[in-house]
Amino acid sequence: MKVAFDIGGVISKYPDIFRVLMMQLQRAGVTVLVITDMHGHDEVIELLKLNDFDFVPPANIHCADYDTHGEGCKAILCEELGVDMFYDDFIGYTTAGGAPVRLLVMPDATRPYYADNWKVPKETKFGRQRYTKRQVKGRDV
Repeated sequence: MKVAFDIGGVISKYPDIFRVLMMQLQRAGVTVLVITDMHGHDEVIELLKLNDFDFVPPANIHCADYDTHGEGCKAILCEELGVDMFYDDFIGYTTAGGAPVRLLVMPDATRPYYADNWKVPKETKFGRQRYTKRQVKGRDV
């Protein structure tokens, strides 16, 4: 079985939950993959390492090509990689098919896109920084 996870709004928003889930799946013999629309591959590997997701082998980290395939970009990768289950927070990436089971991590505008403990290199911009411009507990969300 292969299970894939998006980064922005999924792993980045709930890192403590998804880290445990992903590690337990690996221990059970499931192939864990990361499928993101972030680029480049080396930067994504470094981002995951910075946030203690380096247990995912670099060969299992894939960057979808949105410019070529639009909202079907992750579905194409899921199909090519034989993914059985895919977690994403963007409904467009979960409706195009690709994996038999597609799970939507519901966007929550009251929570930051990145968890407080999520680290992003200062020189790098990955994904949306927030859903809204409201302040919750002194932070933009």
